Parts: sequence; structure tokens; C-alpha cells
Amino acid sequence: MNEEEDCMTIEDIIETLEKTDMPDSRIDAFITCAFLLKQLRPAEPNDFDGPHDYLPSSIKSEHGFLMARPFTHDVNHAIDLCREVRPDAVWHLARGRQTADDSLYGAQLREVRESESVLGEAESNHAALALTLAALRAHVRQEDEKRAGA
Repeated sequence: MNEEEDCMTIEDIIETLEKTDMPDSRIDAFITCAFLLKQLRPAEPNDFDGPHDYLPSSIKSEHGFLMARPFTHDVNHAIDLCREVRPDAVWHLARGRQTADDSLYGAQLREVRESESVLGEAESNHAALALTLAALRAHVRQEDEKRAGA
């Protein structure tokens, strides 16, 4: 892992997922460390005894290695991320396209208020990835609002 990747921000994660539009185990490791295991870091290939032991979803801990939660691969884990980011929000996931070029899934996190304003939204050809991106965008918006109010 290079120094730039070691310092990957939520915005960097979003940008990477937007460019690939594919589930990504390495990004799952960064998300897991950013939200659930803040004291840990994604593992590097040289953390292991040999190149065959390394998996992109590995997380280095003091006593060995853990596996990242598969946020971009599994809708249930993406829902958990939505709840971690905004436990007071509702999430929506829809499938359908108007043209062959449209993304298959659309996802939103919304406030549970009269206005039900959108906190984060995303489109992707993968349901879990759309929901993960919507949660990450909601997190960035929430952090921006905190900084603006401070």
C-alpha cells in the first residue's frame, strides 16, 4: 500500500467506487476501518508471510488479521452501513431502467421528517454498491453540515 492509499478519505472512496462501478473488497476494507474499526488499517501485501496469504479485504490488527465487511458486495451489509451513518434515516433501493444505458439500481438515504430530504443518493448496476455510495454521500453531507454549523 502506498502512502496515498493509506490515507484514503471517504471522498476518495466515493470517487474510486464511481469510477469502477464494481464491488471492491479493498474499498470494503477502507470502509470497515473508517466506520467500524477506526483503530485498525487495511492490511498490505507485505504484512503477510507470502503473497498468496494476502486478500484485498484483509484488515491488520494487533493479533492478526480480520476480514472487512462486504459493503459493496452484499445489500445486507450496505444496509448496516446506512444504519451506522444515519440510524435515524430511511433507505430506499429501487431497480429499473428507462434505457439500456441507465444504471440498474438507484438508492437513497432520506430523513424521516415531513420534508424527507435526500441525504445521499447513488446509482449503480450493483444494488449493494448503490446503497453503499448513498450512505457514504450521506456521511460526507452530514460532516459538511457539522463543519458549517461549527
